[in-house]
Parts: sequence; C-alpha cells; structure tokens
Amino acid sequence: MTTTPGAGHGPAAPAVPGPGPAWFGAVMGTGGLATLLQIHSVRVPGFAPAAVVMLVLGWILLVGLGAGFARSVARDPDTWTSTVRDAAMLPLWGMVSMGLLAVGSATFVVVEAHAPPLAGMAFGVDVALWGAGTVLGLATAVGFAVWLVSTRPDHPLPTWALPMVPPMVSATAGGLISRQFESEVARGALWAACVFCFVLALILGGVVIVMAYHHAWFRTPVPVALSTSTWIPLGIVGQSTAAAQVLAGPALAGLARVYGATVLVAGAGLGAFAVATTLRGFLARMPFSPGWWAMTYPLSTCGLGAHYLGWDAASVLTVAVLIVIWVLCAVASVRAIGAVRSG
Repeated sequence: MTTTPGAGHGPAAPAVPGPGPAWFGAVMGTGGLATLLQIHSVRVPGFAPAAVVMLVLGWILLVGLGAGFARSVARDPDTWTSTVRDAAMLPLWGMVSMGLLAVGSATFVVVEAHAPPLAGMAFGVDVALWGAGTVLGLATAVGFAVWLVSTRPDHPLPTWALPMVPPMVSATAGGLISRQFESEVARGALWAACVFCFVLALILGGVVIVMAYHHAWFRTPVPVALSTSTWIPLGIVGQSTAAAQVLAGPALAGLARVYGATVLVAGAGLGAFAVATTLRGFLARMPFSPGWWAMTYPLSTCGLGAHYLGWDAASVLTVAVLIVIWVLCAVASVRAIGAVRSG
C-alpha cells in the first residue's frame, strides 16, 4: 500500500519509506488483532495477555509513526502536501483513519477487561480517536471519490478500495460507542451518523470493488508488487457484516443476519482470490513493502463479522491465521528496516 499505480502520475513511493501513512497498515492490523484476541480470550488460554501485548504495540506504532511523520513534515512541509495532493498517495490516509479507529476500539475493549477502574478513561480515548478517525476517513473517502469521478482513470486497482473502508469501520465502532451513552438523543444522533457512514462506504466501496475486480479478472492482472492489495476489499466485506449486526437493533436483527451471512459467504470468493494472488506474488519474489500489512486488518474485520454472527469457531480460526500473518509481516518489516539502516 505504498503505491497506487494508475491512481495518479506522481512518483512511486519507495519500497521501505520512512515513518508516515504508508506504515499505518501495521497499526490497523495490530489494533484489530488486539480486539479479536480479547474477544476470544474466554475460549482460548493465552489470548488475554496477548491482547494486552498487541494493544501496547499498537500504541507504540501509532505514536511512533505519528511522531516520526510529524518530524519529517517539520523538516520538509512538502512531505505532507505530497500525500494529500498526489492521488497515488491520498488513499494512504485511509489507513491512518483506520489505525486511529482500530487502536481506539482495542483500547476500550482490552482496558475494560483487564482494568475496569480505567474503563471510563479508555472509553474517552476511544471516543476521541473515533472522532478524529471518522472525520479523516470521510474526508479521504469523499476526496478520493471526487478524484475518481473527475478523472475517470483507466486502470482500476484493489487499492482504490482502501479509502472507502474507513467509514464502514466508523459505523461499527460508533455503533458500539453509542451503546454506552445514557442520553437517548446522543445515542440516536450517533446511530444516525453511523448509518450514514455505513451507506456511504457500502455504495462507494461496492462500486470500486466491482470496477477493480472486473479489470483484474477480464483485462489486466493485478501487478505482482501489489499482490497483497487484493485483501483490502475484504475490509468492506467483514466490516459491513459487523456493522450491520451492531446497528440493526432487534427490529432488523434478522435482516442483518441474512445480509451478514450472505456477504461473508460471497466474500469467501474474494478471499480465495486474495490468497491465490498473494501466493503468486511470493512465488514471483514479490519485494517487501509496507503493503504486506494489507493482509492483516481486512482479515481481522472478517473475524469480527463472524463473531457478531455467532460463528465463533470460524472467527477463532481467522484469529489463528491472522496471528501467523501478523508475525510474517512483523518479521519482514524488521528485516527490511534493518537492511535499509545497515545499507
């Protein structure tokens, strides 16, 4: 996810860039894993302490990458402007949005379970990160959609779904936050905002996914270097399943379950395509980039969606696979950064 060929004419980002939006896939994946580990801690021994470790790592990544990027911007303001003016870089801010949302949600879930007296403070942190992540996510999604409509590029890619996923994450996280409000007015207002985010993400994401996969299947295969980007659309699949269950309420619970089950089963085909494409990339000696982290968060959303459907066995299996992928990405990241520094 460090480049978006076909989405602009700016120069491609280096394979191992410095701290900044390109690395926030690691924040997303770590936060999503922390939440799932805590959710399933009652079923699997060891998941509870692992959730704490992942939450700590998530915060280290969030703060470290944010501070590193801020320092780069202070030295050269063009570092920031290039990421918002270049259509090839703009989608990366979707990862920043989801990183904030993922770590915020994980903070409340994990802290509430391990340190109940601090639950109130953790909830405040969750709300603050939800607000920041939602504003950033909506701005990125709408901005990139405007660019797509105005330029009509010829080579759709799965990476285009990246800025469309954050509003769906906001819908799920916001729905859970609204349950903590005592005021019916506040709860209803937040619920309405989350429904808006759900519909927006579903429409924009659906259009982009259809365009990208039609192009990949019938015209031009996904470039080897972007093989892991084929996991990104699964974020809409899993997150919309979870959001539907959270937002539906008793009246629409049955419809939400039918929607979620249908989407997850249909999404299995996209998952199989992502696995096959990624294996092809590894066999073709796909070079490392922070885009490898694209395999983590979308998978965690599918695990979350399965959990809210009551498919806990499938959700736990997803967590097991996610742990393996997270370790793979972490080791590859450390090795790549070490090679750059030693070189």
